[in-house]
Amino acid sequence: MKKTVRWLILGLVLLLLGLNKWRPWAKPAAADRRQSGGRGGEVIEVRAYQVKPQDVENEISATGSILANESVALTSEISGRVTRINFREGSRVRKGDLLLQINDAELQAQFNRASALLKLAQDTEARQKKQLAIEAISQEEYEAALNRLNTAKADVQLIQAQIDKARIQAPFDGVIGLRSVSEGAYLNAGSRIATLVSINPVKIDFAVPERYQSLLSKEQPVLFRVQGESEEYSGRIYAVEPQIDTDIRSVRCRALCPNPDGRIKPGAFAQVRITLQKLEDALMIPSESLIPDAQNQSVFVVRNGRAFDKTVVIGLRTADKVQIVSGLAAGDTVMTTGLLQVRPGSLVKVTELN
Repeated sequence: MKKTVRWLILGLVLLLLGLNKWRPWAKPAAADRRQSGGRGGEVIEVRAYQVKPQDVENEISATGSILANESVALTSEISGRVTRINFREGSRVRKGDLLLQINDAELQAQFNRASALLKLAQDTEARQKKQLAIEAISQEEYEAALNRLNTAKADVQLIQAQIDKARIQAPFDGVIGLRSVSEGAYLNAGSRIATLVSINPVKIDFAVPERYQSLLSKEQPVLFRVQGESEEYSGRIYAVEPQIDTDIRSVRCRALCPNPDGRIKPGAFAQVRITLQKLEDALMIPSESLIPDAQNQSVFVVRNGRAFDKTVVIGLRTADKVQIVSGLAAGDTVMTTGLLQVRPGSLVKVTELN
């Protein structure tokens, strides 16, 4: 029995020794370790981007509204019956066109009476002036006649002003909207007649974050789209609010855009694009290449199959790229993937270069 146990133990030992020498699964692992450089020398596959100069536009987007160049609610300053409406709804009118007439018969009668009194005062003043020259009357008598003349002139001017208020005229060129009064109706002072708008050009009202205020200027071009229109329109900034809106931390701007055919309607929503500055031969890299920390920004540069970290200074940002002001040169290759796996000096293999 003891001999049998000994032979079994000896057989197991020989079997283990044979397995230790012949391990088919161990050879590939050893080969892999030699290929990867062993522990700490693993080759990491990454994608990269080659830095090259390019022209870049610093562009931002904003939302805004379309405004009429001029807009006014036409109202009457006096009360009276409407005797004539001289416009068609939705039509174009010229500055000074008579739009509506209020009954002014009584005012016209007063004007005729005042005009007659003015003529009489003028004749009297002329005679008194001649008599004063030959000292036929006193200075006081002539001054009384001159005062009556000036009073008569003022009366005529006052009545003429009332007559002018009875005539509603277009204050500027534009398109008149829907009317709110009919001919023959009694119009109270302040009652709304219609709306007159000037829509060529139109204004674009929008707000830009305060950090961009120093890059805004008059005559700066803007591009915008409106709902329901595929065409992109262009305009120019003509005014910038001199103070920042503290509620939204933005500065308001207004631009003008020609609108000869009236396609752009006031009140429409506008999606605005503004080019703040243009850079020539800027060094741009993908945003995902940046490794931010508490104090600096850095990237991994690939050289001779190894990764090296470089501290960089960044400039403007676009939607997917960032400008490198210093730290890189044209032709450098920066990693875009594998940033968390590599360490300075790690072996890397670039599988895709953009």
